[in-house]
Amino acid sequence: MAEEGNKLTLRRLEAPIHKFIKVALPTDLERLQKHHNNILKYQQSQQWDRLHLEHINASRTVQQLRANVREMEKLCARVRAEDADALEALVKPVKDRASAAARDFLLLQSNPVRQPAPPPAAQPSSCVSNSCHANDDVCKEPVSGRQIELHLPKIPADQIAAESWDNLEEDLKELSGLVTEFSLLVHAPLREASTDRLRTTAGPPQSLHQGRRRGWGVDEGEMEDVGEDDGVLSTGGEVGNNGYIGAGGEQTA
Repeated sequence: MAEEGNKLTLRRLEAPIHKFIKVALPTDLERLQKHHNNILKYQQSQQWDRLHLEHINASRTVQQLRANVREMEKLCARVRAEDADALEALVKPVKDRASAAARDFLLLQSNPVRQPAPPPAAQPSSCVSNSCHANDDVCKEPVSGRQIELHLPKIPADQIAAESWDNLEEDLKELSGLVTEFSLLVHAPLREASTDRLRTTAGPPQSLHQGRRRGWGVDEGEMEDVGEDDGVLSTGGEVGNNGYIGAGGEQTA
């Protein structure tokens, strides 16, 4: 109860949380995307020295991103359980974006690497019109979402870029794990709130037997009507098999 008393409403913490989800984390993720593109370019052209430096810079960005996620995690841990749904909706977009960025980066050394296809070159309107009349299905094909497979040359083992990639890969795995832990942290109050609602709507016991098993008080007159064969209570004050303490005694089988 003391821990719950230290919780704050989402409205009280929304401003500092917004600084992370609207400024700090998006800035880190944009920087990480630039490193991603540069790494593709330098590895494709086999510029190993420049690739090594890009790995180092990307690792620094990942470390900064991890630090910001941890700080946001501390803030979110202070939000009361009643606001868990709103908190989840607030942080989900940037959380998913960070998870996708780490996943895409970790796939860089897998061949082939799938990348968004470049937009097609513009054609004269007459050509476009003629092609549409020739084959309507071609014109209906969506351009967005298309991908190409890019085969990157493997980093030679004797190049220092191979070692810096190993370090970057470890940083990315830690980032991915941290985002997963953060997701669990945000969902924990949701589970707690659901449990509390179930307890609230469960209502009083439907019978004297249930009341005894769940620890609700029963007056002495009613207790005398229950025999030992009912298997409800005996003296001693110990906890029974179901984890509840009866009104003044030990629960027996």
